[in-house]
Amino acid sequence: VRTDMMKVTVSLFCGLLVGLVAAEWKDNIPPAKDFLEPALLSKLVFEVNSFEELEKVDDFEAVAFEETGSNGETEVAIVRSHRSRSILVGFRGTNVEELADIAANVNALQSDFFGLGRVHRGFRGKLLEDDLHIKLKDDLLAELQEYPDYEVILTGHSQGAALATLFGAWLVGTDQLGEQRRVTAIPFGSPRVASPDFKDSIRSLSNYAIYRIVNEEDIVCRLPGSFLNYRHVGHLFMVDFETLDSKAFFEQTGDGKKFRGVNGEDWDLTIDWRDLGDWVVDHSIGDYIAAVELSVEGEMGWPRGFESVVTNCAGGSSGAGRVTREELVFLG
Repeated sequence: VRTDMMKVTVSLFCGLLVGLVAAEWKDNIPPAKDFLEPALLSKLVFEVNSFEELEKVDDFEAVAFEETGSNGETEVAIVRSHRSRSILVGFRGTNVEELADIAANVNALQSDFFGLGRVHRGFRGKLLEDDLHIKLKDDLLAELQEYPDYEVILTGHSQGAALATLFGAWLVGTDQLGEQRRVTAIPFGSPRVASPDFKDSIRSLSNYAIYRIVNEEDIVCRLPGSFLNYRHVGHLFMVDFETLDSKAFFEQTGDGKKFRGVNGEDWDLTIDWRDLGDWVVDHSIGDYIAAVELSVEGEMGWPRGFESVVTNCAGGSSGAGRVTREELVFLG
C-alpha cells in the first residue's frame, strides 16, 4: 500500500511540475527574431497558390498546401524551417476579390467550438469547410513523425490570423497532437475571434501560447466590437512606428494582480478624419513585417516584460495602473 501511495505521490508531483513549466513557457516573451519567419510566411501565403509554387520558395522547405472551395477561397501553407527547428502553418488572410472571404468576415454570429466556447461563425466555417482542420492536422502529424522535436507555429494575417488562433485551440483543446505537444500561435492584425468563455478556455490550456501582434491603429483588431460579446485571446504585443517602441500586455486585459491591461490611451482609435487612413494602412502585412525587422535590428524597442500594475509605497495600486471592469469589457 505504501509503495502504491508513493507512486501516486510521485505521479501527482510530476504532473504538477509539468503544468508549472508549461504555464511559465506560455507566459514568457519571445525575442523579436522568433516573429520574423511567421511574419514572412503570413505574406508568402498571399503570394503562392499551389504546392508547386510553394516548392520554389527559398526561405522555407515546402511541406503541404491545402485549400478549400471551388476557387481556393481558403488557402494554407505548411513549411519547414531548419533554422528555427519549426513546422509553420500559415493561413492566408482576406482576399477582397473573393466573395466567400467577405461573407465569412461579416458573419459575426457565434457558434459553439468543440465545447471550448462560442466563436465567430464565419471564421469557424472557413476552418471546418471540407474538413480543412483535419487535413492540416494529418499533415502536421506526418511531419512530426519525421521531426518530433520541431516546434509547431501557427500564423496568419487578418482573417488568416483568426483561423490560426482557432486551429490552435482545436489542436490543443481537443488533444489532437498529444497532451504534451506545445503549440504557438503568432497572429498579425487579428480581429476578435470569440466570446469570454472561449478566452477562459484558451487561458486554461497550458501548452497553447498566443502572441498577438497589433500595429498601432489597425482598425481590424478592434472588430467585431466587444459589445457583441467578443474578446481577444492571448497576449497582446502593440508596436508603434511613431515612438519606435513596443509594449506587451498580459492576456490584453491583465491578470488583475501583477500585470495591467491595455488602457484607452494605447488602445483607443483617434476619431479624426486625418487619421482614418492610418486605420487601414496600419493593417498592412508589409507594416507588420517592417515592425518585426526593425525590432530584430534593434531600431525599434521590443518588450522585455509585460506592462505591470504601478504600485505606491503603501502597497496599493496607483491610478496609472488601474483598469476598471468597464474598461476590461471595452478593451478585451
